[in-house]
Amino acid sequence: MGAVLVLFNVIGYFRYTTVSVNDIHLEDDLPTIISEEEFWENAYSRTNEPLEPYLQRLTELVSKKMLLIDEKYTKPTIYENWILWIYSHSIGYYEWSNTKRAVRLGGGYCSQHAIVFNNILREQGVQSRIIKLGGHVLNEVLIDGEWKVYDADYNLVFDVSLKELENNSIKVYQAYLRAGRPEDEAKHWQNVFATDADNWHYKKTRTSREEKYYIEVAALSLVWVIPVILILLGIGMRKRV
Repeated sequence: MGAVLVLFNVIGYFRYTTVSVNDIHLEDDLPTIISEEEFWENAYSRTNEPLEPYLQRLTELVSKKMLLIDEKYTKPTIYENWILWIYSHSIGYYEWSNTKRAVRLGGGYCSQHAIVFNNILREQGVQSRIIKLGGHVLNEVLIDGEWKVYDADYNLVFDVSLKELENNSIKVYQAYLRAGRPEDEAKHWQNVFATDADNWHYKKTRTSREEKYYIEVAALSLVWVIPVILILLGIGMRKRV
């Protein structure tokens, strides 16, 4: 059994879930895509690069690499990680907390975009946080003592904080129009931002998102630990016989 599980893990290096422009479930109107290699070549801040131009560049990078697709179609394969395969089918969807696996996947809902954006910034010591609105997830980054909103899903950079967008939601409407979104959709996002009762920041408390992170970290290790233990137990039992 241990050997079979090891074989699964080896196959998982080649048989994993990815999202492409040809996916029948894709929800992007005009999908653009860059390669995983191109993404990582440009994902980090360059020497002496000012923060705001870098954030604009990263927003565009994530938007291009991460296609929009319902997370129920992004579940890992049984070979990629059989523990997370079982877990994802039990909850009906999956999104990666692991940045490299999320980028390799190449798609998801807005929350997957926000996780990638947030992880890359925090890795570089940039203060950022994930914002949840009523039906949308995006980011806020601390720049010179002020929080500013970034939407890596729609490749949008707001020069103000979430609080200001809540109080002056016409800026939201105008921004999504400039991004090429239809007027009814831009109006929808304006209303989403303006209704601040369900707008909140993910905090460092034990939320369901953090619990999924810990499950993922454990699963990535256990798919190797469990088969090794089974193999060692099998060897031990044979020696006794």
